[in-house]
Amino acid sequence: MKLLIHICAVTFLTLFMISCNGDELQQPVYEYALTSPAETGSRYPYLHQDEDGKIYMSWLMGIEEDMFALQYSTYEDGRWTMPGTVRVGTDFFVNWADYPSIVGYDGDVMAAHWLKKVEGGPYAYHVQVSFPQEGSLRWTEPITPHLDDTATEHGFVTIRPIDEDRVLAIWLDGRDTDGRSADEYGDMSKSMTLRSAEIARDGEILRSRLIDDAVCDCCPTDLVKTEDGFLAVYRNRTEDEIRDIYISRYSLETGEWSEPKAVHNDQWKIGACPVNGPKIVADGDRVAVAWYTMEENESRTYLIRSDDGGETFGEPILIAGDRSTGRVDLVMMENGTHYVSWLRHRGEVGDVMLTQVDPAGNVKDPILVGVTSPSRTSGFTQVRAIETGLLLAWTQTEPLIRVRNAIVPFETFNDPEL
Repeated sequence: MKLLIHICAVTFLTLFMISCNGDELQQPVYEYALTSPAETGSRYPYLHQDEDGKIYMSWLMGIEEDMFALQYSTYEDGRWTMPGTVRVGTDFFVNWADYPSIVGYDGDVMAAHWLKKVEGGPYAYHVQVSFPQEGSLRWTEPITPHLDDTATEHGFVTIRPIDEDRVLAIWLDGRDTDGRSADEYGDMSKSMTLRSAEIARDGEILRSRLIDDAVCDCCPTDLVKTEDGFLAVYRNRTEDEIRDIYISRYSLETGEWSEPKAVHNDQWKIGACPVNGPKIVADGDRVAVAWYTMEENESRTYLIRSDDGGETFGEPILIAGDRSTGRVDLVMMENGTHYVSWLRHRGEVGDVMLTQVDPAGNVKDPILVGVTSPSRTSGFTQVRAIETGLLLAWTQTEPLIRVRNAIVPFETFNDPEL
């Protein structure tokens, strides 16, 4: 029965693509298909790759009305492992842009985060972080890294391992918005903030810090480890409602963040949150950031690069234009090649796209990897590099909601027929 459903889904989506108006079909939807470990009802995948190159995928699995499970799998020897489960419950805060994650360290699953609904309003939820118990399938009691208990938003989390016993977490923190009315949205003293903390396996919360006291309310964040600390990227908010991408550096030695600064001055002025965050990668002094913007009301997806550890950046490279909806992810290869995944809209169709940028900054024609919906239900595409190519994950919305995977071989971008 499952095989029949899978065949029907593949046939439906292939015919669906052929019948769509707009851009010509670049290749069959499932040319790059990889069997996903996530069953029907799964959504909002997250891919993490540890320093050994091992890939971990997490997702939310819908079980029944209001009940979900946070599940995960690892990619080993060309296939996914049997899924594991972190938690099952009815108190998950489920959101297309504010999804859970799993991270690994030294080849093993290390920590997970998810969001828990709390009383006080439809957008009142808190961050939960847990670690696997040694020699057991159980996970530790959840740790809440923020020290306030306000019934406000706490989410858009990124966690990264520091060592085998600690992770660094950054998140959007709504404690200062507590009690804020709609008329007070412009009061910068009642803004969403960006905060961080180191979290230990034993539950200790260390070095709680404020990174920025006024940021965009609901754009995803990102974080990358460097030789001496971490770099965080996020969407900022100024008094003039400029919502550009900012970067800050965390020192493991001092436990302090640098003064945030713009990656690039897009000067995108918007009086609301676009729910479209940046991605960052690093390799030594080489750093790259991908993001979405609509300066002058024109949709743009950009890549920008640095050769001095993120202190300064070159000119942005245009990845996609007027039909891009952003929702980017980013990979950097050792030779300086970058791959950017992004979502393109064509009416009621959302195209999962992948673009290569060579070390000289030349942008290759994008590859169509798969289809979904351009609506919020499709979430954010994820991409990581494996030995043979690029591994992607996204949420398929029709005819069944389910996490899909694909592998695009590196040589695809060198195929003269594409």
